[in-house]
Order: sequence, then C-alpha cells, then structure tokens
Amino acid sequence: MLKFLLALSVSALLVAPVQATDIYPVTKACTPGKAHCERWSEEFKKALALAQKGDHAGQQTVAFCLSTGCHGAIAVDRVASCSWHLVILDSGAATVLDRSNLRNTCRPMTPAQKDEARALAGELVRKIYQRELAPGDQM
Repeated sequence: MLKFLLALSVSALLVAPVQATDIYPVTKACTPGKAHCERWSEEFKKALALAQKGDHAGQQTVAFCLSTGCHGAIAVDRVASCSWHLVILDSGAATVLDRSNLRNTCRPMTPAQKDEARALAGELVRKIYQRELAPGDQM
C-alpha cells in the first residue's frame, strides 16, 4: 500500500519537457511494476551525473534516452537529445557512431529546433567544459 501511495504522489509531479534554458532533462514517474522503466530511470540519473562531468558514455546514454524515452522513464525531447549529441561531438571523444547519431537525431528537425539545440549545447559546453561551443554546423 505504501508503494502505491508513493507512486501515486510521484506521478502527480510530471514536468514539461526540457526547454532551451533548462539543461536538466526530465524523468517521468514509472508505473509500479514496470521494471525496465524503473531500471532506466536509475541508469539515466547516474548517466546524467556523469555526463555533466564530461563522461563520454554518460553523455551517449543521456542523448539516447532523450531520443527514445528509455522504456517510458524519460520525457522524449529531440531538441535536448540533439544538443547532447552536439556536446559529444564537441568533447573531442566523438566516434563515427556519435557523428551518425547526431545526423539521425538532428537533421529531421526544423531550423528553429536546430537553433534551440545549438543554444542548449552552448550552455552545456560552458557548464561542462568551461568554454564556448566550437563553431560549425555539424547537423
């Protein structure tokens, strides 16, 4: 019963998706008993903490979850996902797969969404690496 009440109270706190000025993605309340959702919610929180410290694998997980929702654990936000892919490419540790993920995530977006993703990526790079996002359009 306590678990049910806790889940019910948490589900009332769903938040809107990430905006350009908000660099913290949104986890969603998992339905009790959805093991994949609960596991990904915890994995995402760990990955986000690592990503914000410049960890390449953490950044990849954050970008992936923002584009797929990770079994309903994360609010899908293509703009935020694209911005994390831009951060990954700017980190100096990007792989060929990272470049492909950036193209697949960012190219279908509108020009306004791409501008928003660039702005968010700039904020993230300043916060993580204490420098400006490298110029150039990799989308």
